[in-house]
Amino acid sequence: MEDPTVSMQGGPPVTPYTPVPPIDVWGPFQLLEKAGEGGFGAVYRARDTKLDREVAVKLLLTGQGSDEDYSAIIREARLMARVRHPNIVSVYGVERYEGRVGFWSDFVRGKTLSDLCRTQGPFGAREAALIGIELCRALSAMHAAGLLHRDIKASNAMREEGGRILLMDFGLSGELSTAPALGGTRGYMAPELYKGLPASVASDIYALGILLYYIASGHYPDDTPSTRRRLIDERPDLPESFARVVETAIDPDPAKRFPSAGAMLSALSELYSEPLIIAAPKRRWLVPAAIALVLAAAGFGYYKLSPTASGANEDYIQAMALLQREDKPENVDKATALFEKTIAADPKSALAYSGLARAELLKYRATKDPTLTEKARIAAQKAVQLNGDLASVHVTAGSVYTSMNRYDLATNELGKAIKLDPTSAEAYAELAGLYSAQGRTDEVVPEYRKAIDLGPEDWRWLNRLGNYYLSKGKNAEAAELYKRVVGLVPDNAFGYSNLGIAYFRQERYSEAEDSLRRALKLNPKYANALLNLGNTLLLEGKYDEAAQQYQQALALRPGDYLLHGDLAAAYQWGSQNRDKAKKEWLETIDLAEQQRKEHPRSPILLARLGSFYAAVGTVDRALPLLRQAVALSPEDPDLLVAAGEGFEIIGDRREALEAIGKALELGFSPRYVERDPDLLELRKDPKFLAFNRKVR
Repeated sequence: MEDPTVSMQGGPPVTPYTPVPPIDVWGPFQLLEKAGEGGFGAVYRARDTKLDREVAVKLLLTGQGSDEDYSAIIREARLMARVRHPNIVSVYGVERYEGRVGFWSDFVRGKTLSDLCRTQGPFGAREAALIGIELCRALSAMHAAGLLHRDIKASNAMREEGGRILLMDFGLSGELSTAPALGGTRGYMAPELYKGLPASVASDIYALGILLYYIASGHYPDDTPSTRRRLIDERPDLPESFARVVETAIDPDPAKRFPSAGAMLSALSELYSEPLIIAAPKRRWLVPAAIALVLAAAGFGYYKLSPTASGANEDYIQAMALLQREDKPENVDKATALFEKTIAADPKSALAYSGLARAELLKYRATKDPTLTEKARIAAQKAVQLNGDLASVHVTAGSVYTSMNRYDLATNELGKAIKLDPTSAEAYAELAGLYSAQGRTDEVVPEYRKAIDLGPEDWRWLNRLGNYYLSKGKNAEAAELYKRVVGLVPDNAFGYSNLGIAYFRQERYSEAEDSLRRALKLNPKYANALLNLGNTLLLEGKYDEAAQQYQQALALRPGDYLLHGDLAAAYQWGSQNRDKAKKEWLETIDLAEQQRKEHPRSPILLARLGSFYAAVGTVDRALPLLRQAVALSPEDPDLLVAAGEGFEIIGDRREALEAIGKALELGFSPRYVERDPDLLELRKDPKFLAFNRKVR
C-alpha cells in the first residue's frame, strides 16, 4: 500500500496549478529526466552546465512564475539551507527562469521508503530501527534549527544507493514559534491536528511513528485510535521492544509520546544495541540423550530422516564432515554434491538444505561471487520452512543473513538457534561474527570464547577469533591462536596463511614468508596465500615478483576486486607502464562497484573503492566513500590505512594523517607505512615524523 495521497497545504499561498508544456532547459540547467512529481512541484535530474555537475532541480508546476510562486519556493529552499545535516539534502540555490520558479540541490540516487516497502515487502525490526535512528537525527536537527517538518512520510524519506537515509521535501515545513496552520498527509497527521491544535514537535514524532509502523507492517494503522490494531498484532514476529517504541510515538495523547526526536533516537539506539530475539517455538523433538550428545559435539542438529533414506543419512554425515575441513579446497565442492544427492533422495531433509546453504556460503567467501549468497539464502529459507525446530538450520540462516548485511534477520535466526540449543558452539561463533559486522566490539570476544569453550577441538572458532584480533591490530594475540590452529590440524592451509599475515603485521617477514609458502605447499591453489605472499613481496619492493603472485591468484579468482587492486598497485609501483596500471584500476573499480550493489554499507569495501577512485583521480567519488568508510568502522586499522592512502592520493593530508595515525595506534605495522610508495610525501610531514617516533 502506498502513502495516502490526500495532502493539506499550510503556509504561504501557491498559485493554482496551470498545465505547462514540458521543457528541456531551465536557465543554466539541462533537464535530463523527471525523477518525481508531487502536488506542487516536479523534480528533475539535471546537469548544471556552469559547474558541470549533476543536481536535482525542483520546479513549481504553475507556469506564471508569479511573485507568490517565487516566495513559496524560495521559502522552502531557505528552510532546507538552514539545516545542515548528513541526513538532509543540501540546497545550492533558488531562481526564476523563463517563467518557472525552482531551486536546485544534491541529486540523490536511491528509492523512497514507500517504493522499497512496496517492491520488497516490510522491513525487519532491526533495519526499521536503523532507518528510524537516521530519521530521528535529521528531525532532531530540524527541531534544533527551530523548524517543524509537518509532512514526514515514507515517500518523503529516501534510501540512497550507498545506504544513507535522507529526509526530504520541506514544502510544508514551518517555524516552531509560528505554529503553522493545518497541513500534512492524511494517515500521518496526529489526532490533535484534526481538533485544530497547532503543529508541534509531538506531531512530527507521531508522523515518524506512523512511518515506522508502515515500513514494518506494509500498511497503515486505522485512523481512529480506539479501533487501531497494535503493531505487535499486525506483526507478532516483531520484538516487543521495537513495537513499544512505535506505539509510544503514535500514542493519541501528545503528552505520552517521546518528548523529543532525541528521546526517540535514544530509545531506538538502546533497542539496536541489544539482541532482538523472538521467542522460540515451544515444540521440540525428543532425542535420546546419547544421540543428542554425539550430534551436538559434531555441530549437527538432529533430524529424523525417513526410513528409506538411510543412504541419504550417510551422505549427509559425510558432507558435514567434509565441511569441518573447509580449508581443503575440494571439500566444499564434494560436500555440495553430497547435499544435493541427499535432497534428491529425501526432498524434505531440512538438514541437507541447511548444509547446502553452508556450502554455498563458503564458496561465496572464497570466490566473492555475489550469486552464491542468493543460492545460500534460498537453501537456508527452505531448511527453516521444512523444520524450524532445528537449531542448526537457524544458525545457517543467521550466517547467510549476516553475509547479506540483513542484521535484523540474522539476529532473530541466531536468537532462535541459541534458545533451541544453548550448547551450540557454532551459534555463538556466528553471533560473534554478527556482532563484529555490527561494530558491537565489546560483545564479540565473549561470544567467540563461548564457542571455543563449547568446542575446544574445533579449529574454526580459534581461527575466527584470530581473524577478529587481526582486524583490530592485536597481531600477537592472533598469532597465538593461529599456532593453536596448526597445532590441532597440522595440514591446515588456512592456519599457516593467517599465521603468515600475523607475522607480517609484526614485521617478522622471513617467518611470514615461510608460513605462507607452507600454506601454498599444502594447497598450491590457495588464492589467499598467493595474495598474502604477493603483499609481502610488494612491501619488500619486489614489485614484479608480487605481480606474478597476484596474477596466479587472479587465475583462480578472476572476479576478486581486491586482487585486481593489488595487481594495479604492483604495476604502478613496479616496472610496468602507467597505462597498464590504469586499465587494471578501472577493472578494479568496476568489480568493486558490482560488490557495492550487494553490500552497500561494507566499510572495508567502501574504503577500498574510495582509494581506487583516488588512484585514477576521481576525487568527487573518492572523498565521500572514504569518509563514509571511516565513519562506519573507525577502529579497523586495515580500513584506516586504505582510507589514509586514498586521502593522501587526492591531497587531503589532514584526513590522511588522522587515519594513518589512528591505524598505527591500533597496532598496524609502521614498516608498511614507511615503505608504501603512495605515502612517500606524507612520511616527510613533520606531524607524521613526530607521531611515528612516538608510536615506535
